[in-house]
Amino acid sequence: MQHVVMFSAGMGSWAAAKKVAARFGTANVLLLFTDTLYEDADSYRFLLDTVGEFYQKPFPYNIPKAHQFPDYRVLDADIRTYAGNEKWRKALALLRQAALCWPNFIWLSEGRDPWEVYRDSRFLGNSRRDPCSRVLKREVSDAWLRRNCDPASTTCYVGIDWTEKHRYDDGQGGGLAPRRAKEGWTYQAPLCEEPYLWKPQISNALDQLGIAKPRKYAMQYAHNNCGGFCCKAGHAHYANRLRVDREGYAYDEYMEEQLRRFLASPGARSGNYSMLTDRTGDGKKKTLTLKTLRERLEQDPQLESEMVDYGGCGCFVDD
Repeated sequence: MQHVVMFSAGMGSWAAAKKVAARFGTANVLLLFTDTLYEDADSYRFLLDTVGEFYQKPFPYNIPKAHQFPDYRVLDADIRTYAGNEKWRKALALLRQAALCWPNFIWLSEGRDPWEVYRDSRFLGNSRRDPCSRVLKREVSDAWLRRNCDPASTTCYVGIDWTEKHRYDDGQGGGLAPRRAKEGWTYQAPLCEEPYLWKPQISNALDQLGIAKPRKYAMQYAHNNCGGFCCKAGHAHYANRLRVDREGYAYDEYMEEQLRRFLASPGARSGNYSMLTDRTGDGKKKTLTLKTLRERLEQDPQLESEMVDYGGCGCFVDD
């Protein structure tokens, strides 16, 4: 039996992997990381730290600190020719090559980041449809599983925990597990099983191992994916991002505006797209750009207190 953990740079997938290893041994567990090329620099540090601890084999080189990574941004980006920051991607390629020291750690990359996927698909991701997650996460991992695993003798694991069990299996045929079962695959969510773990318990376990938690958690992000950017995130997520990382928010806003102009180019149906939506006033669904949200929050900072961010990462959940 093969045991494949959908591993990420978050605490949840690490805790899930540890529960699987406690049952089957680390030698029998594969960690599968699908890289969007858009994680926070400290997330890659955490990834290498936790994989090294998991297999009891440290990374062969000094793991860069977050401030030692090149900038992921392209500050003068033209979305028509955008291909990411060359220095950033070269740094990740070097780490990915060195990570071959762990035979059971699989680091995959489709080669594009979310903004390239939006441009190439001519669709800006949102809470209902996420071409970035579909292309860069689900399709990449599914292709690897089909090439390397037999669904009859493979169990896959995700880091969804008991507080969001409905996303794994809602008991009415919806969720990740039933969907994948229809395709012949067995998926489990160890953190939805007893003994249940609270997030502080996972945090304490990392402290005891001397592994620093990803810095995004200390910045009150609900998840640690895509460097704090996420098309599925809501108002509260971006209100927090504006407060704790104005540079990151400004870049998201800049890239969204770039893509909106691109989608409004001749031949396009419309350029009035946004990741967020708004129902203020008449209760009807309307576009809400990051620029507009920022202007509202700057005009009335109290609005943030009315927003609550409930969600974790939804990359492996259906559109």
